[in-house]
Amino acid sequence: MKKVLLVSDTWTPQVNGVVTTWKNLINHAKNENINFEIIHPFLFKNFAWPFYKEIRLPIVGYRTIKERIDKIDPDYIHVATEGILGWHTRKYCNKNNIPFTTSYHTKFPEFLWTLYKIPKFITYKIIRKFHASSSKILVNTPTMKKDLNSRGFANLVEWTRGIDRNIFKPSFDNALRQKIDPDGNKKIIIYVGRVSKEKNIDSFCELSKNSDLYKFVIVGDGPIKERLKKHYPNIIFPGYKFGEELAKYYSTADCSVFPSVNDTFGNTIIESMACGTPVAAFPVNGPIDIIKKDESGFYDQDLNLAIGEALKTNKEDIIGSIKKYNWDLCLKIFVDTIIPRN
Repeated sequence: MKKVLLVSDTWTPQVNGVVTTWKNLINHAKNENINFEIIHPFLFKNFAWPFYKEIRLPIVGYRTIKERIDKIDPDYIHVATEGILGWHTRKYCNKNNIPFTTSYHTKFPEFLWTLYKIPKFITYKIIRKFHASSSKILVNTPTMKKDLNSRGFANLVEWTRGIDRNIFKPSFDNALRQKIDPDGNKKIIIYVGRVSKEKNIDSFCELSKNSDLYKFVIVGDGPIKERLKKHYPNIIFPGYKFGEELAKYYSTADCSVFPSVNDTFGNTIIESMACGTPVAAFPVNGPIDIIKKDESGFYDQDLNLAIGEALKTNKEDIIGSIKKYNWDLCLKIFVDTIIPRN
């Protein structure tokens, strides 16, 4: 059995694309004689990132991480994030001449610019240095690969994503529909994900002010949720939903909106499509790689226009457009990329 050490600075109970990806991949790998050991923040004392309580920073030194890796004695090492745990593991591998791979899940330069106005060129320099020691860097989309190549990143490998079609499938719920829109005369438009500034949710919420055609729903939670509830009283906030209950929200909605301009992929895009619901988005990395215009959704600089065009799509076309997203291929690419330590 192959033993893979996964190092991630984010883990359950946190809810984000990184955690979703790895939890699904690990569950799928059990059938392929691959065992994952995970080093994550909740193994140590940790504290919340200032102004963003969902991010936890572990209080741990290099020696502790070294001892833990030595005890695990993995065949392969993969570093999923560029946080404290990632840097300690990178140091361990470099000091011991051990090959390791990394993945690029988050646009930290854009993230830190949006939240704290830290210049992106500074962060990109640090992130590029982090990944420079990696044997291979897994990236989510062709657009992301092209962008990072232009910024001096090397050894990039395109990596797909998967979807659990036993969960995410058309599952319309009439009771839920009536609960959201009792009068039955509006289109239901949803956003699913973290309710945080870097997700550009305000561009979604602003549409609720002047529309008599749509009922807006935000499925998720995060640091700006309470502010949004006060500023946009017409929007429904049911909180986080998971599994089959989340699939019902996707399936019952008429359109899903992905307003972020800084994500590297967008797992919620393929979740929505698997449920037969089109996606409207801006023309940026992630959406332009996944959405097939006029078939599975629409992207445009005018989000309201994108929603209108997405609503014209056909459910069968939407579902058929994402057949390539499966965990078999996702796992195969990962396994073909990792490097044995000896």
